[in-house]
Amino acid sequence: MGFMRKLWVLIMALTLVALPVWAANRVMVANVDNNNKTVDQEVAFNLQTDQELAGLAVALKFADKNDDVSITGYNFTGTRLEGLQLKEAIINNDEKTVVVYGIVLGEKNIAPGNGPLVYLTVTGKDVNKINFTPTTVGKQEGIALVTPEASEVSYEFENSYTPPDAAGLPKDFGIFQNFPNPFNATTTIRYALPEPGQVRLEIFNILGQKVKTLVDEKQTAGNKQVIWDGRNERGDVVSSGVYFYRINAGKFHDVMKMSLLK
Repeated sequence: MGFMRKLWVLIMALTLVALPVWAANRVMVANVDNNNKTVDQEVAFNLQTDQELAGLAVALKFADKNDDVSITGYNFTGTRLEGLQLKEAIINNDEKTVVVYGIVLGEKNIAPGNGPLVYLTVTGKDVNKINFTPTTVGKQEGIALVTPEASEVSYEFENSYTPPDAAGLPKDFGIFQNFPNPFNATTTIRYALPEPGQVRLEIFNILGQKVKTLVDEKQTAGNKQVIWDGRNERGDVVSSGVYFYRINAGKFHDVMKMSLLK
């Protein structure tokens, strides 16, 4: 581990030690309160960066103190931090804050691109009021990003949340940018189905030739995801280049572009 990486780990360790006592009481279990008609829903915090990262720490305020909304759980599956050993989300529902951090120890650096850092499970009557704003929690101020060379990083993030309907389902059909993109080996494609129906999701090369069918079945409504391992129907690894993924779900049709780099 290089000097800058060691320094970053030390700084992050000191920062996390300096967090308030509540940081040890992390919320891990999701609940559903049927009496108050509050339903758990999943919210992604997306961050776009233009360089590889060796680590990051993000302190966010997700709602006002009086809002009836709480974070009841989180997961890193399918996120930009999924492959890291050292990652965590520290939640304070009293202050309506969450600190997300990830540090590269021996893994690959966090690739540049756009995608979720974490999926948060939220519950309450005011989930539509969720709004991510950088804040200060303990010694952590806002969004801190560190590259392997400790260079400056540009970033953008989504601060708003479009809630699903009362049943916890997406309101509209949608297909989203795969992550990571560009990718090497595997990438995750997420899509939204507001109603059940037949779904077909296919991969095509730049010549319009079908490479792989990822989904071809009837599916229930909800937020879905599928992983492509960069192989064709025969199981052969495809070459680097631009590919397209197309979804057909009832009357909904859309195409997105992605890049495979090796």
